[in-house]
Amino acid sequence: MLAWTCDCLAVVYELCQAGGQGFIRRTLQHEDAPEIRETHRWPIAQACEIWAALLTGMAR
Repeated sequence: MLAWTCDCLAVVYELCQAGGQGFIRRTLQHEDAPEIRETHRWPIAQACEIWAALLTGMAR
């Protein structure tokens, strides 16, 4: 994991890296079990750009 948002919130985002590629993981923290979804993989530079866009409200 390269970066993450605060895990004190109901939705947590993580910027992850594996095999030279990056992706974003979203975790919805439900009471019974977390719901985890991941984006497809990008080159790490592109994943970092999308991560920055997500944090600044420019991406959905």
